[in-house]
Amino acid sequence: MKMEAGDAVVFPVNQNTRQDKGSSYSILAGHLRRFNELGLLLNSFLLSRLDEGSGVEAALSANNARYHKTCRLRYNKTKLDKAEKRHLKIGADEKEEVVARKRTRYLSRPSSTETKHHEVKCFFCGEAPGSAGLHEAATFQLDSRVRSCALILDDMDLLTQLNAGDMVAQEAKYHRNCLLNLYNRARKIKEMAGKGTDDEHAIAGLAFAELVVFIEEAHMDDETSPVFKLADLAQLYTSRMEQLGVKHEGRVHTTRLKQRLLAHFPNMCAQHQGRDVLLAFNEDLGDALAKACELDRDLDAVHLARVPKL
Repeated sequence: MKMEAGDAVVFPVNQNTRQDKGSSYSILAGHLRRFNELGLLLNSFLLSRLDEGSGVEAALSANNARYHKTCRLRYNKTKLDKAEKRHLKIGADEKEEVVARKRTRYLSRPSSTETKHHEVKCFFCGEAPGSAGLHEAATFQLDSRVRSCALILDDMDLLTQLNAGDMVAQEAKYHRNCLLNLYNRARKIKEMAGKGTDDEHAIAGLAFAELVVFIEEAHMDDETSPVFKLADLAQLYTSRMEQLGVKHEGRVHTTRLKQRLLAHFPNMCAQHQGRDVLLAFNEDLGDALAKACELDRDLDAVHLARVPKL
C-alpha cells in the first residue's frame, strides 16, 4: 500500500487499559477476517501470516501490533459496511439466477463429449474458473445491466461478445469479481458525468444512452414501423455531443456506431440501400415492406393518371 509522507505508525486508539487495547485488536481482527472472506484484502496481504497459532487477535496483542493510520482507515467499519452491501447485491443477483436456471429449459444442451472438450472461461476476462469458480448468467436483467455498463464504458470487445446474443442464450459464465469490477467501473463513469466533468468518454456514453432511448421510444409506437437511417442517427448523436460540450473534429465513425447499436439491440438488423445504411427491428420489417409496396402502388397510379389518353 502506498503511504503518504509523514504517515506515522501508531498503537490502537484505545490503549488506556489492557482491556481497551484488547478490544481494539479484537475489532481489527474481526474486520480483517471479514474483508478476507469477501476477497477484498490486497494480494500481498496474507491474513494467515498474522496467525501464530492462537488466532489473529492474540498475535496482534502479543506483539503490541502497530499500524499506519491510513491502513487502519482502509479496513474500518464504514468501508466494511459498504463492501458487505455490494456483496449482498451481487449475492442477490446470483440467487435470482439460480432460481431462473431451475425454471429455464434449454432447447438444446451440449453432449457430455462436447462439454469435456469445451474449456469454460469467464465471459469478461477470458480466464479459466480458478479457485473462485464461475457463475452462470441466467436472467435477462443481468444481461441488460451488463449491456448498459458496456455502453457507458464504450467497451467494444464486450459489446462484440454481446452482439452474438444475450448472455442467457450464450450460457455465459463469469467470475463474481469480474462482474463487480464491471459495475464499479461503470458507476465511476456515471458519477464523473454527474459532477459535470468534461471527460469525453463519459459524455459520449451519455449521448449514446439518449440515442438508445430515442430508438426505443420510436419502436414502442404501435402505429409505426420505424426504419432508421444510420446517417441521421449519427447526426443526432453528434448534435447531442456538441450540446454536452464535446465537439468532433471530423465525422462520427458510423460503422462503430452501427456496431454499438446492433450490440444493444440484438433484434435489430442493418440493410444497405445504395450508400445509405438502414436499421430496423426484425419484427418491423414486414410492416415496413408492406408500407413501401403500398407507396409504390400509389406512385404507379399517379404516373398512370398522367399518361395522356391515346
